[in-house]
Amino acid sequence: MSPPADLPDPLPTNDAIEWTGQRYGLRPYLDAGSDLGSAGADDVEALAPRLVEALADAERFAVAHVLLTRLSRVSYPTFPDWNGLAVELAVDGSSHVDPAQRETLARRWRAWVEAQPHPLALPPDQ
Repeated sequence: MSPPADLPDPLPTNDAIEWTGQRYGLRPYLDAGSDLGSAGADDVEALAPRLVEALADAERFAVAHVLLTRLSRVSYPTFPDWNGLAVELAVDGSSHVDPAQRETLARRWRAWVEAQPHPLALPPDQ
């Protein structure tokens, strides 16, 4: 049995994510939380509330969303957005994620956390 997954404390800021546009859509590169691939169902239940809370932080919401997506193992689109997160990519490789998306993402993730069993995809905004 592997030890429970843990989150970095504090969570990295959104600029820790390197976004790229690839043939199959958007892809975030984030070193923090990369060990969540072995996280199990108990880890999801333990870590999701903290990540949902972090969605309110304009400096960390994109990181929380990426980690929630990885941890939950939901199915998600990568184009034209990444699991509901709109990302603007510039020619110079920089990216911008509008923090106005926080509330919608938080509502959707709260709905996912509250649903039992958890949906296979992030629920639409109600």
